[in-house]
Amino acid sequence: MQSTLSNTEADTTADNLRRAAIDKSVKGPVLFLFTNGAFWLMLSTILGVLAAIKLVKPEFLGSSEFIAYGRLQPAHINALVYGWGVQAALGVMLWLMARRSGQELKHGKSLLLIAGIFWNITITVGILAILGGRSTSIEWLEMPKFVWPVLLACFLCYAWPIARMFGRAFRPEGFMVSTWYILGACFWFPWIFITANVALHCLPGLGALGAGIDAWYIHTFILLFFVPVGVGAAYYFIPKITGQPIASAQLASAGFWTLAILGGWTGMQKYMGGPLPAWMTSIGAATGVLLLIPVGLVGLNHHLTTLGKHSAVASSPTLRFIFFGALFYPVSGGILALNSAFWTGASLQFTQSWYAFQMVSVYGFFSMCAFGAIYYIVPRLSGCEWLSVRLIRNHFWFSVYGVGTIVVMSLVAGWQQGADLNNPEHWDQTFMNHVVNSRAYVVSRAVAWALISFSNLMFLLHLLLMVVGLGRRSNAPTLLHREHDEHALPAHA
Repeated sequence: MQSTLSNTEADTTADNLRRAAIDKSVKGPVLFLFTNGAFWLMLSTILGVLAAIKLVKPEFLGSSEFIAYGRLQPAHINALVYGWGVQAALGVMLWLMARRSGQELKHGKSLLLIAGIFWNITITVGILAILGGRSTSIEWLEMPKFVWPVLLACFLCYAWPIARMFGRAFRPEGFMVSTWYILGACFWFPWIFITANVALHCLPGLGALGAGIDAWYIHTFILLFFVPVGVGAAYYFIPKITGQPIASAQLASAGFWTLAILGGWTGMQKYMGGPLPAWMTSIGAATGVLLLIPVGLVGLNHHLTTLGKHSAVASSPTLRFIFFGALFYPVSGGILALNSAFWTGASLQFTQSWYAFQMVSVYGFFSMCAFGAIYYIVPRLSGCEWLSVRLIRNHFWFSVYGVGTIVVMSLVAGWQQGADLNNPEHWDQTFMNHVVNSRAYVVSRAVAWALISFSNLMFLLHLLLMVVGLGRRSNAPTLLHREHDEHALPAHA
């Protein structure tokens, strides 16, 4: 009996040492991505506040063309998507794949850091070019043409070691569905990015089809990059923290493959009734509704996995962020279905409801899951625990209230705009009347972005303290309800 206990303790010690070695091997690149991403997140939310204010009060801060709405809004989106979103996703993907494959990052750390530096320099140049009036005017691809080959090369520098870890894993029994999603994101992003940029920047004379390709790019970027990373993180951390295995491997597999099959067929329904072949918009519309299937499968699986463990949401920062992020996933699916269905999409197209879909997907779902992952990963890389429960709690609630307000107000504003635009009695009015009618909703958006900016300032400062090693020295994780400490969840190394 004593021998068995000794063997168990030895195995546990060896497992802890192995995990510590893996964390040490990816520490530099992952912390670099998280820290720089947090800076871009802070900037993007500030730009979001300014863009919303300039939309209803153009004279705010003067009439300089550099801070006009037409430049602030694309700068805000590009900073959010490429500055924060992709970097946070790569950090989560690298750490998660290293842990799940049991592989250390033994070679190429300097290359990853150099790629990260070039990524941030290129994004900086691209954002400044947008503010300086050199935008391409292609949504989500507004940065100058020379930017995309550099970004692609930097991304591939990270995707290669992630895919290599998967291929060389020596613990196949340790694999779970999270690795499918991470590996999928590694391959899908280059395909989406290359296809859209080559088509829109290298093939002249596309006309209306170019707008359709751009809409396809935005939707597919969200569905086959941000969604897989968010779902993959949720599938890893929910079982890890609750101590319960994934409820159904069949549901997990079905959710992955339906997303993989359907995710690349949507987007062009944005131009239903426009100068595109009817079959293109019809397929996009049908797929937008059918995507409710993987959304429902993933939501059901997460619910079954957390049955009896919902109280853990009150104490674990990681589980709280990921739990609420997972709740935004079906919301994003519902908004996409509303925008896609012919009986509602025709009224909602070209309105603020599309902004609602983008924000609920990128910020409400993906970013909340990324925050949860960061609150788990960073203490294991920095060797210290988060300093302040209050900062974590404020970051959570300001983020939830902020993004919830943005989504609801943008969706309601879109519904009103659609009704006004399709009302024959309003056809003799200028478009400015519709803008004025939506002022209250845009003001609410500005206030919401201000709340989110405040929350992200707390997050950035908290993260910087952790990165420089000034966190709390303790073996116990930082939990949100200290009164539950005696029955708290284990640290889960």
